Amino acid sequence: MRTIDEYHELVEDIYEKDEFVEEIQRRYEENAGYFKESTIAHMIVVEHDRDSDVVSKIKDLKQGNAATIEGKIVDLGTLRTFDSKRGSGKVRNVRIDDGSGSVKIVLWNDETDIVDSMEIGQDVRVINGYVQDKGYGLQISTGRWGEISLETKD
Repeated sequence: MRTIDEYHELVEDIYEKDEFVEEIQRRYEENAGYFKESTIAHMIVVEHDRDSDVVSKIKDLKQGNAATIEGKIVDLGTLRTFDSKRGSGKVRNVRIDDGSGSVKIVLWNDETDIVDSMEIGQDVRVINGYVQDKGYGLQISTGRWGEISLETKD
């Protein structure tokens, strides 16, 4: 079980520390002490889709939501470079499938280096990814609060 501080780290962009503790206390009192404070903290994190242990099916993804998904890599995409007003960069789209559907994971700049460790058929997990639709179907990226986890190769 995580500590209150560890749960807060998962939602620190939503709650200041004192707000988080106050919300836990409010719910604790509301439920007459039925739930432990750490359980309430976990519930708050889950409500905001920030718990890496809660895995969504790709078919259930919704634009604008955060989600944790798992699937097998079905396409490694092609590395592209670009120049913009903010400078130059790299992007690569990796597609995964979980049996309910497929979605592309958009990797930006230094994130694209992880593709060197990937292979078709390998399991991957996107934790707290941000779901968007840029007009070409849903995609997920790690954004500020997400991360990618790979099954290690033998």
